Amino acid sequence: MDTAKEITTLIKYSPKRECSLGQIKENLEQEDESDSAAFGGIVSLCPTRWTVRAACFRRILGNYSALMEEWRVSLEDKLQPDVRGRIVGCQAQMQTFDFFFGLSLGERLFSHSDNLSKTLQSTRMSAVSGQRLAQLTKSVLESIRNDDSFSAFYSIVLRKSKDHAISDPLLPRKRRAPARIEVGSGQPTFPETPKDHYRRIYFEAIDLIVNAIEQRFSQPSFTAYEKMESLLLKGINGESYTAELDYMKVSYKDDINFDSLKAQLHVLRQILKDKGAMECFDDVLCEVKKLPKEERSLIGEAVILCKILAVNPATSACCERSFSAARRLKTWLRSNMKQQRFSNLTVLNCHKKLTESLDVIQIANTFAGRNENRMKNFGIFTNADL
Repeated sequence: MDTAKEITTLIKYSPKRECSLGQIKENLEQEDESDSAAFGGIVSLCPTRWTVRAACFRRILGNYSALMEEWRVSLEDKLQPDVRGRIVGCQAQMQTFDFFFGLSLGERLFSHSDNLSKTLQSTRMSAVSGQRLAQLTKSVLESIRNDDSFSAFYSIVLRKSKDHAISDPLLPRKRRAPARIEVGSGQPTFPETPKDHYRRIYFEAIDLIVNAIEQRFSQPSFTAYEKMESLLLKGINGESYTAELDYMKVSYKDDINFDSLKAQLHVLRQILKDKGAMECFDDVLCEVKKLPKEERSLIGEAVILCKILAVNPATSACCERSFSAARRLKTWLRSNMKQQRFSNLTVLNCHKKLTESLDVIQIANTFAGRNENRMKNFGIFTNADL
């Protein structure tokens, strides 16, 4: 990943090298009739974004020959010593089978994790749905953890590596672990063939990413959120919620009166019976907000449950979107922007659906009618002015 990030940095931060790479791709496409142009340009590997890793690896693999030619052309020019050293390092890494195998394996595994990450960032994603999608992704990754899948993958990588004139796979030097971290008295084992060595890496990478997903979605806080949401949705949809209720009685016995909650869930189900099935907490919250004050007081314990869920979001996507919006709005061209204007622009940017539904003609006429000078300069707007 460090080498992939270095490759994208060398290309994206140099307009000359990026333009030269595009020309090399066109020449290779005309000479070899390859499909490298279908992959597009290089995508930067951002450390803070978890949905671009597979795309970055895929673009590097699709432009492998063009990148190798780009390094050769760049080294013929006069470069600064540090830049030349970085290019030589990337060129040397790309000529090894280790890097090519790791890049191919990363593209295969991160394709599933990136897909899961993008899905979880939906504004209407619930904890229950997120848990189900995470389990589905885990099962897909576990299904490729076998010798048959590895053999097929290794054969493809080996064939593609020969197309790019990459070195043959080699066994690493046999090294024992330090005695202070050894466990037991057994003799260390070493792979006998390069294929055995890369099989170990393949299985270890899948185990790491599966364990990371499992650890993320098995946290006590996430489990509590899932139980609360399941209790609310099952109670409204008329399903059995005994297990969720028992869990909630232990964790939130001082916050909610569960004897009253069971009765109020029946009342809430009756109130929302014409609204259709509730698929996530966001659906329930929107309908509860529309209820009159008297009806909300009738389901007070259910409202408390909604408040607890509202202050404990299932994902951090909304918070991260606010930071991204701030980065787009607070540019160097608006360095003197005051807080009030910045807040107003942020609200307009975050609520794009409501912004697009506004009557622009009415807003323009309201603005022009504030004083006589504006009315004199702008007049009255009509639909024909659009």
